[in-house]
Amino acid sequence: MSPPPGAGSGLESDSRQPGVAGGSSTFLPSIQPVEYELAVAKPVGAVSWLPAAGVGSDGQEQASAQAGREAALGDVLYQQAKFDAACEHFRQAVRLRGSEAAYHYKLACAAWRGGSRIEAREAFLVSLRLDPNNVWSHDGLGQWYLEEGTLDQALAHSTRALELTPGDPDLMVSHAFVLHTLGRTREAWQLIEPLMARQHESGRLALLFSRMAPRFNQDERALAFTAKLLNSGAIAAPEKPALYFAASSLLDRMGRYDEAFEHAHMGKQSTRRSYDPGDYSRRVDRRIAFFTPRKMHDLPRASHGNRRPVFIIGMPRSGTSLVEQILASHPQVYGAGELDAISKIAGSTHLADWTDGEPYPENMDAISVRKANRLAAQYLDVIARRNSTATYVTDKMPMNFLYMGLIQVLFPDCHVIHCTRDPLDTCLSCYMTHFASGHEFTHDLGHLASFYRDYQRLMEYWRVGINVPLIEVNYEQVVADVEGQTRRLLEFLDLPWNDRCLKFFDNPRPANTASTDQVRRPLYASSVGRSKHYEKHIRPLIDGLKA
Repeated sequence: MSPPPGAGSGLESDSRQPGVAGGSSTFLPSIQPVEYELAVAKPVGAVSWLPAAGVGSDGQEQASAQAGREAALGDVLYQQAKFDAACEHFRQAVRLRGSEAAYHYKLACAAWRGGSRIEAREAFLVSLRLDPNNVWSHDGLGQWYLEEGTLDQALAHSTRALELTPGDPDLMVSHAFVLHTLGRTREAWQLIEPLMARQHESGRLALLFSRMAPRFNQDERALAFTAKLLNSGAIAAPEKPALYFAASSLLDRMGRYDEAFEHAHMGKQSTRRSYDPGDYSRRVDRRIAFFTPRKMHDLPRASHGNRRPVFIIGMPRSGTSLVEQILASHPQVYGAGELDAISKIAGSTHLADWTDGEPYPENMDAISVRKANRLAAQYLDVIARRNSTATYVTDKMPMNFLYMGLIQVLFPDCHVIHCTRDPLDTCLSCYMTHFASGHEFTHDLGHLASFYRDYQRLMEYWRVGINVPLIEVNYEQVVADVEGQTRRLLEFLDLPWNDRCLKFFDNPRPANTASTDQVRRPLYASSVGRSKHYEKHIRPLIDGLKA
């Protein structure tokens, strides 16, 4: 099994969140074969978070055999990418034999791939409670924490896995992923270079090598290795999409634009998920209809007075990661990355006793100062757990532009930074990026154009309708004059100048988004006007943006 991180859970009650955490997908290592004809398990207490099976001692051997069969069926379904169905069989295996750590691990992998991240984490943890030296559960949990952005835990678990099985290629790659995300790229390179030298066939290795190759002038070598794996049949189908995008990125750097687009297109088609642009347009309509100027004037505001949150919003791939990296290089700013806390708060409001089950945003009619303070406290607790001392904490979840009405109610004194970029360059970059989860609208050029138009009209509405401090920062202007734009940002936040902001690429802070590698390099102008190389491929996008 090789599950990449699954979809996030930041859903609204009225519709699916169209884009959540944006880190590039990684793969977990293959599960080692499990022997299903196991000895009768000794009775274990209520170690599982799933219901325990009511099996007496006479039936334990039968239950053990049935658990093995259920797990075997789950394995088959997992390899067919039927993750929800696989989960059902793994859950049954756990119910029948909850003392078997391997079954919890398998459930964790399938749940993760199916988008049930919390269930996945719990299953990993149960597996480790049953077997603290289960190397693959340490490895899997480390990769889970990596995707979550909890990098101290990711490092601890990936280190422990490698201690338990030194020299294992899959574990070396997992540990290297963590080191790379932490900015310890040379250490990561030294770990995987021997694997490359012996041509270890691994999709995860090829993905990581391709990401680091530009820094070490190894683009051609990385492309050859990635192409070899894609053409050899040596890797499982679920691993291929990320490699298509890895090859696309390398080809783009080499100026081989037709091939780059072809590989990105194959990656998007192989991961295409259902998306209804009409449904998204209706969500935008509802926000505009509800948050009228009079409504925004009359709605109560939270009274806590906390100004720590800085929301960096915009389209994905519009420069939000770059802006956060610049600000997070200032000693008074902590960069929290992409938090789904605001969307989760919006999505859970219909469960509150004061909303009578009415969905967001209509349930905001029942908000009060006390209730707004309570909701704001949930968000403030999230950022305080990440950092409790910085003057400001940035949240660069681009999709928070959907929730500006809620943000004004909860944080009337916060700062908002709206990142903009050339529409064609923005949408092309979305299409040619492999997002870890969500972002279903990026799989079709026509859908991208429709989404962008809705984003644009909502932002135009917020510019007039909200009263929180807001500044717009244009990506092209940052590239042309990074110092001037940095001074604008610091003045907006009333922060003193600090030279470290201009050395943002030397900042060792973890950056776990689709832009991880870009923010670790000095600014480059090649991303400006990038769409001109792809005009013949993106006519539906060009025409759609004009509609």
